[in-house]
Amino acid sequence: MVIHLFGDRLRELRKEKKITQPELADMLGVTFSTVSAWEVGKAQPSYDILTKLAQYFNVTTDYLLGFNQDDLDKIERLKIACQEAGISIAGQDFDVEDFKRAMLVVETLKENKKNG
Repeated sequence: MVIHLFGDRLRELRKEKKITQPELADMLGVTFSTVSAWEVGKAQPSYDILTKLAQYFNVTTDYLLGFNQDDLDKIERLKIACQEAGISIAGQDFDVEDFKRAMLVVETLKENKKNG
């Protein structure tokens, strides 16, 4: 499964709108180097900036953060499975890295079960 990271999504959306990094930076009130750092994965925007980006590009914050509906459905199923297994995750949100780690554990458990 491929999950796009925030920087990849931001770059794709910016190019679709045909705006440059400096233009996006000016619009958001940040520096060009900040936008560049977001796109290469060296930094993450604040919640306020993330919300502005979602509004500007007419997408959800989940989409910007790299989740699609299939991912969100899988996260919900994973949360339910964790709760049923007695693993408490109440009040905790999964980010992309948590999701990747959890899915690796699930895949390992499936392989172990299959191999027996």
